[in-house]
Amino acid sequence: MNIRQFTIESSEGLPIRGTLSVPRDADCLVLVIHGFKGFRQWGFFPWICEHFGRADIASVRFDMSRNGVGENSDQFDRLDLFEDDTYSVQIEDLRSIDRFVNGDDALRDLPRVVLGHSRGGAIALLGSKHLSRLRGVVTWASISRVDRWDEATRAQWRQDGFQEVLNQRTGQRMRVSLAMLEDFERHPAELNILEAAKGLEVPLLAIHGSSDESVAVEESRAIAREVRNSSLVVIEGAGHTFGAIHPLIDVPFALRAAATLTQSFIRAHSLRGRA
Repeated sequence: MNIRQFTIESSEGLPIRGTLSVPRDADCLVLVIHGFKGFRQWGFFPWICEHFGRADIASVRFDMSRNGVGENSDQFDRLDLFEDDTYSVQIEDLRSIDRFVNGDDALRDLPRVVLGHSRGGAIALLGSKHLSRLRGVVTWASISRVDRWDEATRAQWRQDGFQEVLNQRTGQRMRVSLAMLEDFERHPAELNILEAAKGLEVPLLAIHGSSDESVAVEESRAIAREVRNSSLVVIEGAGHTFGAIHPLIDVPFALRAAATLTQSFIRAHSLRGRA
């Protein structure tokens, strides 16, 4: 399998760093999107791309331009970028990746599926209408709404000018500026995840753990209800990361199950030449 690193510019002129994994006989491509406080080298992302590669599925995983990870592939050393990240910026980053793939002779004609974890699932749904040759969407533990803040939280956010979130793994306190809130308030229709799901023209596979401690399984149920052609799989006992940690030491059953289900979905809906 040919694995190569790449860097492209975002619409803001910031670097989007990624990893392409292309098996010799690749006949389809999956775009892999990390979630909040995520990055392309986190936990299960390298493993699932290897897993797909063994089935002749090419993959591209990438760091959002404002995810906070700089040149070091797993260190949050650009908290200034993280602070001003927004959903709209991430959707545009996904479009940049799509254009990059379209410029690659080996990849441009491959049918595609997009896979997003957690907030990445929201970006997959919100950005799906902009993607070329799309045959399906897969969400893992996706959120179903952008607006996750009560009025007291909004008021405090405006007063302070930022929110702080704790990165449990690194101990870093990471600021989220008003840009996130203002982005939603300017674009509520464009950032309506359930409306995006309702308009989805390709099949959806939504996978969620029954014991998700971060995003309730009902959020994936709500998404699946809106999609005309959807499948929902709830993995009993699985948490938000399907048992994976960073770094990935072993492959838990729940993660292997999610990957196998996803691979089967990709195979079913992305066979080359299918209309």
